Amino acid sequence: MSKKHTETIDSKLKSAWQQVSRMYNAEAFLLGGNISMAHFLLNVDSKEGSYASDIAPHLGMESTSLSRIILSLEEKKLIQRLPDKKDKRRIKILLTAKGKTHKERAKNIVRNFNQLVEFHLGKHKISAFYKTIDEIILLAEKRGGLIKH
Repeated sequence: MSKKHTETIDSKLKSAWQQVSRMYNAEAFLLGGNISMAHFLLNVDSKEGSYASDIAPHLGMESTSLSRIILSLEEKKLIQRLPDKKDKRRIKILLTAKGKTHKERAKNIVRNFNQLVEFHLGKHKISAFYKTIDEIILLAEKRGGLIKH
């Protein structure tokens, strides 16, 4: 049986992520946010806070691109910004009590979805999936290193 031209590894990865992203966005919307805000909250250290420049790479963004998310989270009283005492250009992001609650809700949503997937697929398939994805990432990194800009 031949594959459709749209059945490629990258199209399947993108399609899967888009569906998961829509699901997470729908859940976040019920809490007054969106997936970008939830991902941001999940990457802020609950005790010490985090610098935006440290969070950005985890979100696949530049720290300068985070300003809209940070502003929205601040307006919703989920975070507060504190300038670094030594370098005023660096801003530490701290979760408020409300922000910590939202972070826990986001964690639970992710955990629940992961448990649902594991329940339906089983640990063996999940383990094989992680191994496969890790290999795809490694291959893409190697190939990306071969292409010069």
